[in-house]
Amino acid sequence: MKKVLLLFSLILISCTTSSETYTSETTSTSIEKEIISNTTTTTTLENITTTTVNIDLMRENFKNAWETILKDPIQLNLEETELTNYLYELWTWKGDKWTPEEENFYELRVNGLSCYRIWNSMGWAWLDEVHPIDGDYSSGYWAVARYSCGDNISLFGAPFYYENSWWIYQSFEFSWDMVDCENPCGTSVGQFAKRVQIDLGDEIYKTTLPDT
Repeated sequence: MKKVLLLFSLILISCTTSSETYTSETTSTSIEKEIISNTTTTTTLENITTTTVNIDLMRENFKNAWETILKDPIQLNLEETELTNYLYELWTWKGDKWTPEEENFYELRVNGLSCYRIWNSMGWAWLDEVHPIDGDYSSGYWAVARYSCGDNISLFGAPFYYENSWWIYQSFEFSWDMVDCENPCGTSVGQFAKRVQIDLGDEIYKTTLPDT
């Protein structure tokens, strides 16, 4: 009978320990267990403290911290908006995943890198500012990956025209020094991106509004 009690106690301790992943509070539990020696049975009281983290709270704290460091949003004027919308019509992927009907702007050059178009739903990033065009490839300060530049570098969101230049968002290495985040703090965001100018010699600069 004593051996059965010992086995039950060990199972109870194991269950208490494994609950760390699923609870969201710090708890202290008293566990009574019997220690059996060759001649005597001793009953002891052991306190087991379980510390766990609320995952939803971690993510919410990071989101709040990230939003405090967003740059001031940029506003496209009427001409910039019209040219950007016209490019968007040409640039939007047409066809299926493997056989696009058109290959407009299949390659973009940014900071001397050649970046090549990829199909939809190939990853996403949080931006350090709100994307000025809210569409299929971006919303607020997140955007979908659109080009791969190699070496784990990607371009996100749709290109847009602003202050006589074409822009897009390029991935960068995140540092925790960037945010002042309350504890607990954590994120599942895989990539982060910032605005970069598309190289002046790129074909995209040949885009002009059609004559009306």
